Amino acid sequence: MIKPYNPWDAADELGLHIRYAPLRDSWSWWVPSDRLVVMADRLTQVQERCALAHEIEHAINNDSECRNTSPIEHVWARRQEIRADEAAARKLVPAVDLEEALNWATSREEAAYELGVTEHMLRVRLRIRRRELEWLDTSRTGG
Repeated sequence: MIKPYNPWDAADELGLHIRYAPLRDSWSWWVPSDRLVVMADRLTQVQERCALAHEIEHAINNDSECRNTSPIEHVWARRQEIRADEAAARKLVPAVDLEEALNWATSREEAAYELGVTEHMLRVRLRIRRRELEWLDTSRTGG
């Protein structure tokens, strides 16, 4: 049996430090110079799981802090955020689990709850799924 993705184990394996603080405008923050993830101290377990998975992807990719001081930095920061969200969503929601939840859930809220992710992370995973299905629909195999 495959063990579900656990971002706390992944953070430990990567040697990341996790600290909690009263963040007001963010759920979490990656501080690359200290290999530190700062987590808001007001999150639910599901929110914390998704935020930590996202920050771990920043660590894996050696992303810089998102400061957005210039237009080019804003574009680069946005790309880092999208990449971190998508990689986290793939790990948090395996395709098999997603398909199973979509077969019976009557809403995104219900599917997200069952999958143990935020609705945002479910939307990200559904966007990935839609791209994959479009690719399958348009790909040609020569023979």
